[in-house]
Amino acid sequence: MKKIIPSLFLMVAALGASAQTQATEEPVRNLQFSLPIWPEKVWPSEYANYNNDVHNCCEWLLNAAAGYNAPKREECTNFLLRWLEGSPEVRVYLVDGLVDVNNPDLLIAYIAAWTRHELDNPEDSPLICANVAVDEMLKYYDENSQVIGKSKLVKKLLKLRSQSKLAPYVKQCLLGK
Repeated sequence: MKKIIPSLFLMVAALGASAQTQATEEPVRNLQFSLPIWPEKVWPSEYANYNNDVHNCCEWLLNAAAGYNAPKREECTNFLLRWLEGSPEVRVYLVDGLVDVNNPDLLIAYIAAWTRHELDNPEDSPLICANVAVDEMLKYYDENSQVIGKSKLVKKLLKLRSQSKLAPYVKQCLLGK
């Protein structure tokens, strides 16, 4: 059975990301951008105005080394989560077995990858978005494993990927089939 993790838990877990990892490495690619100030009230029709900012935010979160520039990581995480809470365009599915919710760095990598992909490919199904998000999360883990630490779930996903069984597993988790 598919389980979707409540967004409140998501916010609490993600906000702890900046406090848990402290790396001194430079990011893989330094993407310079400034996030706009989030207004008190945003109407559903106004969320599309922030799509480019959200896309840049996702790029930065996926390309900056884990723990690099903790204040910017927290700012990007908060911006992304606030946008996702009200966006009528993007729905990220957090499903048991696909994302390690106990690891904020991996959780945010999954969320950022899904969001970026859905913004770029709005016609794609949640299954395609989930596969992209898992692949990007595993890539992020590969590049940052020394900072992120071990994850039993990631170990399982990497094993499934090496056996070419990851896509069917993602489908089973997401669709319950």
